[in-house]
Amino acid sequence: MAAQRRVAALTRQLTSAPAELEGFDPVPAVSDVVGETDTAFDPRKLYEFITRDNIQLRDAAMEFMQDDLYKPNYYQGLMDFREQTLQRLQKFVDQRYFQTMDYLKNPRKFMAGLEVLALCDYSLAIKAGVHFTLCGGTICKLGTAKHHEKYLPGLDSLELPGCFGMTELGHGSNVLGIETQAVFDKDTGEFVIHTPTDTASKFWIGGSAQHGKIWFEHVRIPRDALLNRFADVAADGTYSSPFPTVGQRFGVTVGGLTTGRMLIAGGGIDASKIGVCIAIAYACQRPQFGSRYIMEYLTHQRRLVPALATCYAMHFTLCALKDIAFSPKPDAKAVHVLSSGLKAAATWNRTDFDVDTTFEGDNTVLMQQVAKALLESAAKSKSKPQQPALGPGQALTPASIQQLLQFRQDALVAQIGGEMQQASQAAASTGGKAAAAAANSAFDANLDLVVALGWAHMEARSHQIFQDEVAQAPQQLQAPLRSLALLFGLSRVERNAAFYLSQNALSRPHFQAVRLFVNETLSRLSSNGGETLLRLCAGFGIPDHLIQAPIAFDWRCIGRDL
Repeated sequence: MAAQRRVAALTRQLTSAPAELEGFDPVPAVSDVVGETDTAFDPRKLYEFITRDNIQLRDAAMEFMQDDLYKPNYYQGLMDFREQTLQRLQKFVDQRYFQTMDYLKNPRKFMAGLEVLALCDYSLAIKAGVHFTLCGGTICKLGTAKHHEKYLPGLDSLELPGCFGMTELGHGSNVLGIETQAVFDKDTGEFVIHTPTDTASKFWIGGSAQHGKIWFEHVRIPRDALLNRFADVAADGTYSSPFPTVGQRFGVTVGGLTTGRMLIAGGGIDASKIGVCIAIAYACQRPQFGSRYIMEYLTHQRRLVPALATCYAMHFTLCALKDIAFSPKPDAKAVHVLSSGLKAAATWNRTDFDVDTTFEGDNTVLMQQVAKALLESAAKSKSKPQQPALGPGQALTPASIQQLLQFRQDALVAQIGGEMQQASQAAASTGGKAAAAAANSAFDANLDLVVALGWAHMEARSHQIFQDEVAQAPQQLQAPLRSLALLFGLSRVERNAAFYLSQNALSRPHFQAVRLFVNETLSRLSSNGGETLLRLCAGFGIPDHLIQAPIAFDWRCIGRDL
């Protein structure tokens, strides 16, 4: 029946079509591309495949959070909620699932312990992240043995609560511009910390008592408190560092923020998982206009199933980022670019928690950093974008979808880079500084395209990672994951139709094929009462007690106890 509907739709659309459509076979069967989907795959096997590490720790922590203390209470005031969050953190810390030093010695275990918290209470996850990652991780990475011995035991027990005071009222993204003063007094062997202006006050500081604003009034701290692994001040006031430039010293100092950025990306992804699981569970049991469930409507499938595909794409991208970051010799630039792009993409995808889009790097600025890295690499290689050579039906294969996504990235690089080069060349006669300034002005004049380039890179990168993961998956899991990967890629191509048509990268018949292929993929995944979708949701491994929404279960019972 589905095949007959597809043929009928094609007949309607292709009858009286222009000559360019003659002989065009736009829609191969989905099963020819992804294989037959086995709806009987084991969600637990899927969970184990996508989770990879510390499964016992994660399972134990999720089981522990059945404790009554972790049940939601939506009727508290602000101060009561803050106190409850502290109690929750204390009880979690007492279980000793990990230690602060795992930040260096076992980072996957460290992240696993914190990632679980995001599934229960995001306020708790943020409080724990500030304490263990920003504060504890900074002491681990920038401190030495004396600092570890002095501070880490108190952090591990929560006897010494931690915060991280970097952001100032007048300086968020511009960390090099912060105004707080640290003047060394060699007569006393102390640093004098002072806040000279209101804009220098530390602001929005998580974990800093109740209001998050800090001033320093000539506060004296001993020289020994300086975290001096990468820079030091001698007793006579002499400054030394193994890194000769300001840029290198800055990079190694703020490099510790990467783990926090990864955790925030993971929190955004996990929140999206919970949301899509709730929505799909409800849609598969909620009838409307008779006995037809709302998941059977194409419009609802288009709202929810691509969102599920995006969750899996971003999850696998985070897995790839961990592989790079935790390798024996991580590529710092690669880690920075991917963590910046994924943090922005994942938290923008969540869209219900504003602070996610600004802390650990404002998302717009992070996408600009992604774009800058791509532009710098392209300037060195001088490569040109390769126009996809797509014949009939080829737009619907994983390889050709990747070509299209990569082409969008490369074309944007060429457009922005070309304008920067032209501006630089036009100003070159007045000197190198003027040429650099002209290039920067051209960059600023194209910031809308710059952010689009960051998105294009993340979509192409995530699609490729998704396809690679499908190839490595157990045979039983490949067909459903391949369907999601295909849907993720096609939805991005479809979303950017104007670009591909304007670049002559795809024709109108190709886009007809894309739309029909997306719809058929949605229909296959949503068939049999949405069984495949429900199993894919169960593959995230989120237990029922952490799905804190009644509509995900028996929605008919809502309100009975109110």
